[in-house]
Amino acid sequence: MPELLVYLSAFRHITIVCHPNADPDCIGSAYALQTSINSTIPTSKVTIYAPDSVNTASHRLINYLKIEMSQEIPPETDVFLLVDTSSLDQVPAVKSHILNNGTPYVLLDHHFPDYQTMNNAAFTIVRETSSACEIVYEVLKKQTLTTAALDALLVGIIYDSRRFLIRPGQSIKVASKLIKRGAKAELAIDLLSTDQDPSEKMAKLKGAARTRIFRTPSWTFALTHVGAFEASVARALTDLGADLAFVINDSTEPIRLTGRSQDHFYNQTGLNLARDIMKPLAEEFSGQGGGHPTAASANLKTSTSKLLTRIFDLLAEKLHIQRGSIVEIDTKK
Repeated sequence: MPELLVYLSAFRHITIVCHPNADPDCIGSAYALQTSINSTIPTSKVTIYAPDSVNTASHRLINYLKIEMSQEIPPETDVFLLVDTSSLDQVPAVKSHILNNGTPYVLLDHHFPDYQTMNNAAFTIVRETSSACEIVYEVLKKQTLTTAALDALLVGIIYDSRRFLIRPGQSIKVASKLIKRGAKAELAIDLLSTDQDPSEKMAKLKGAARTRIFRTPSWTFALTHVGAFEASVARALTDLGADLAFVINDSTEPIRLTGRSQDHFYNQTGLNLARDIMKPLAEEFSGQGGGHPTAASANLKTSTSKLLTRIFDLLAEKLHIQRGSIVEIDTKK
């Protein structure tokens, strides 16, 4: 039995924690863990807790798996299992429960680590992979996994690796193992091939229309603001050609900042959005931030004008260029 399941076997009520707006990688990981725990530790009761619902890409996967999730923390929880969630700050209700009750927690994640969350965990599995589902498979690969669990893990890997664009050697290898064990590739693609939400389309178009473009001698940055779908808008801007894109949602408190960068930008500059941008901003503006080298976000207590100033200060510092060399382009000419 894997060490993770050995540790969890000591508890009666296990709550698997998803991050807010849970994506298919988070849902697939949670489902595979739940089914494996249920079959291996039949005396345990396992609940999947999903605060603030799930993202649009997850709905078809949830319907296929027939997952029952709770938006409330079961009061009898003996241990939390945080999945695809790097920081307790992302799940305030769980953090409060832990502080008030001394409930232990397990951390299973693939993002740039939040060291306070990681160091205080009772059991930790943090690895640098394109998806949490890859970690879950490596942990459970010697266990008997249902076909639905294999499908769930494959969907999560395809989604979070951006269809094998992120660390393809590793993600394709694990996907191949899942398919050999019975996961259905055609089904996984179909579950992710949803019609784009009209509101998401509108957010992308508005984001593009509001975009400010900045240049350095070597790079092009895009900056815009929208009230929703920040990640989709940021990715759309990099797809249009920006080396680095930031999207601000200042319609909520705190402000939400989302960043995306091209792989070649990260490979050539070494600028890690989670470590070099979101974490410093979160520390400075009493917020929470994290993610991956090329995809990260933060919730920040500040104004848009102060945030923009600090973003460009950090970019200049990390890219070793003069702040004045970041020049805004007049897009009306």
